Amino acid sequence: MFKFSVVIAIRNSDVWLKESIGSIINQSLDFKDNIQIILVNDASLDLSEDICLKYKAKYPHNIKYIANKEHLGVSQSRNLGLKHATGEYVTFIDSDDFVSLNAFFNVYNFFKKHDGMDIVSIPIFFKGDKKGEHILNFKYEKNQVVDLTKNPNYIQLSASSSFFKREKIKDLEFDPRLHISEDVTFINQLLLENPKIGFCKDAKYFYRKRLNKTSVLDNALFDKYYFIPRLKYYFKYLIDESLKYYSSVPLFIQYTLMYDLQWIFEISTLDNILGDRECIEFKKLLYDILQYIDDEVICSQFGIANDLKAHITYYKHWYEIKNNHEDISNNLIEKLDLNTVYLDIFEIKDDVLYIMGVLKSYFADIDIYCIVDGEKVKTNKIDFPQRKEYSLGNSRNINNNFEISISLTKDKHEISFDSSLDNFDNLNIDFSRPCNFSKITSYQKSENFLSILKDNSIIIKPYKTRSWIKQEIKTLKSMFAKHEQGFRTGIILRALYLLAYPFLYKKHIWLFMDRPFIADDNGKILYEYAIKQDENVKKYFVVGKGKYFDEVSKWDGAKIIPFNSIRHKLLGLFAEKIITSHPDNSVIYPFWGNYPHFAGILKSQSIFLQHGVTKDNVSSWLKKYDINLSMLVTVSKKELESFLRYPYHYDKQILKLTGFPRFDKLNNDIIKKQIVIMPSWRRYLKNRPEEFILTSKYFITFDSLINNKKLHEACEKYGYEIIFKPHPNTYEFIDLFDSDYVKIDYENKNYVDFFNSSSLLITDYSSVAFDFAYLKKPVLYYHYSDDYHFDLKESYFDYESMGFGEIANDEDTLVSLIIGYMENDCNIKEKYLKNIKNFFSFDDNNSCKRVYNEIKKL
Repeated sequence: MFKFSVVIAIRNSDVWLKESIGSIINQSLDFKDNIQIILVNDASLDLSEDICLKYKAKYPHNIKYIANKEHLGVSQSRNLGLKHATGEYVTFIDSDDFVSLNAFFNVYNFFKKHDGMDIVSIPIFFKGDKKGEHILNFKYEKNQVVDLTKNPNYIQLSASSSFFKREKIKDLEFDPRLHISEDVTFINQLLLENPKIGFCKDAKYFYRKRLNKTSVLDNALFDKYYFIPRLKYYFKYLIDESLKYYSSVPLFIQYTLMYDLQWIFEISTLDNILGDRECIEFKKLLYDILQYIDDEVICSQFGIANDLKAHITYYKHWYEIKNNHEDISNNLIEKLDLNTVYLDIFEIKDDVLYIMGVLKSYFADIDIYCIVDGEKVKTNKIDFPQRKEYSLGNSRNINNNFEISISLTKDKHEISFDSSLDNFDNLNIDFSRPCNFSKITSYQKSENFLSILKDNSIIIKPYKTRSWIKQEIKTLKSMFAKHEQGFRTGIILRALYLLAYPFLYKKHIWLFMDRPFIADDNGKILYEYAIKQDENVKKYFVVGKGKYFDEVSKWDGAKIIPFNSIRHKLLGLFAEKIITSHPDNSVIYPFWGNYPHFAGILKSQSIFLQHGVTKDNVSSWLKKYDINLSMLVTVSKKELESFLRYPYHYDKQILKLTGFPRFDKLNNDIIKKQIVIMPSWRRYLKNRPEEFILTSKYFITFDSLINNKKLHEACEKYGYEIIFKPHPNTYEFIDLFDSDYVKIDYENKNYVDFFNSSSLLITDYSSVAFDFAYLKKPVLYYHYSDDYHFDLKESYFDYESMGFGEIANDEDTLVSLIIGYMENDCNIKEKYLKNIKNFFSFDDNNSCKRVYNEIKKL
């Protein structure tokens, strides 16, 4: 008899299957004598069967192959394989995952050295597009057998990383009604009978995370089976089974259920997933399940924010809240520190302290007060509707956003916060991620002041180098003592900062950039202009190594830094200005993952050059509390006014009407008989599997257009070439497009070259239309559907009255319009020339100069 049987359910895993099987064959425990593999091919459509048959031919004694005639799913495939298992122990490794080569040897020894348990599990580590380890790996601090009745939070969810005594699971099966979480019910049925489980730290299970979301788990959120069937056959089933065994639900089952429930409550809406009746049934089931979970279990979850824990608890006690609202609230406020104000911005400039922050409440809007040296000052309310958070379509909380400016007129000030609610007084202070202040560092250094967090107050006093160094040493000691994630990087880089400080703190350092690994936008073009100016400024361009790095490094006077390098991180701490076409915090801060360890010593101003004209309301992405800009470049009065119209909440003085630097590179010197198709992207296609993309309206529409025979014949007749160059975000699936008629820009070449050389542009909603129109060349808009991710009703830009070309709603109309332009040598019509003149504030080649001069004024 084999020591182990490994059941592998396989569905379209040919890319990873060899690695998975190989990790078993190459175990330190001799494979031929000790391990059986049962390969169950669940009607794969790829080369999985060929791989299976080759391994079976090579190891006929060890490997059994089963081919499902139709797709049955993971549960039924595992059940089929389990019937053929003969090993003393059984495991269920997924076909795209693998295990460490010592796993079976160490697990076998663990079983032999320890008694009383029927399951041994090993820690999970992520491979592929996500790195790191599973959040539940704390269980593997040491080799141990745990009684779950005594340690109920040591839950086990994965059958793939578990090894079972086969004699204990003879009559047990995976539930085919479940498309996800079948592992949890399988494992916990055993644990209800015997709540002891072994945790073996001396082995590893490598779980593959894929950005294209082709795994069952990754696709679950888009499947109705994730909801009502899962509540019935997983959550409700384990509750019913628990009541049979114990007449109550054991804490370890409660922790298991709540761990998975928290991710359900993270889902913002059920729209487009469940119908109205299904939503009612789902929420009723959810409410019933929560009645079996203690409040303490909800509040002790460590994967979600405290405000969501409060929301879940309120959801559970919905019918009690009317009569017992105050007691429930007071209990949660104390337990979860809900009376905490989060500061988004803490910034001292010209002896004025500006604070922006938020306090979350649950039943009423409240006023926030800033206590300045004992005096209570009411803050100003701000509305950030995009900050509203939802759980399953219900509002999670009320965001009380506020701001206040305080003149610093004394040698020492003390700042704290209070609210208009009795149970929300003496507020705790914390900091959101973008704030240049954090609890880890506990202080902020500005030019003239040192601000120190002390308990629930911030003490502000004049800056003295000696006081700062003393505070910095205290911070480094605290980091080392607390050992919070990222502390090593924080200590090392801050130590380098201290060493470099005497040499760099007085330097004027400007960092220019576009995307981390692409440089073909406003950042690069402005940098080319900037290095020709003679100011006493150290100007660096940041981009990852590659063709753009090589190109810029050849420029006279260029200083180039590899993105995310040690030098980039160090100079980022000393930079006065970060000048970029992409202002996302994860782009401009190379230490964003460890940002709280560096907050407090940063001094950079963020200048957003934009990467396209803003025509829509993009405040869901760009807003002051998250991306605190010092300057934002615009090209039109209408565009500038839109930043004041929508809830970005940037001050008017940071908005600069200059034109884009890249406009200086636009010209009509060489125009070819070339038509370029440049559609925008669709958010709903991000990281989706190939099958989903191929059936999407977006793909079908543009694939059909680039294969239109009538269009091809017209191109041949009039001598035009068509190039398809979609948005950069679509390049993750660009290879799916194919055409014998149209040239596809697989290499993602420079945009400006296409603008300059093309005669006609076709787009849907992309802002590239503005660059093309700037050249006074014709544009066509293809509005085939309403699948665009911005609400056009909220856009100030009206395509009918302000657009630079005709609008087509179907392919036939679009093709006729394109042919019409070909017949007319792609000459723009007078109506659209007038719209272009009315929109743009400048049509010269001096945008770089205007932008650069505005930056110097900051």
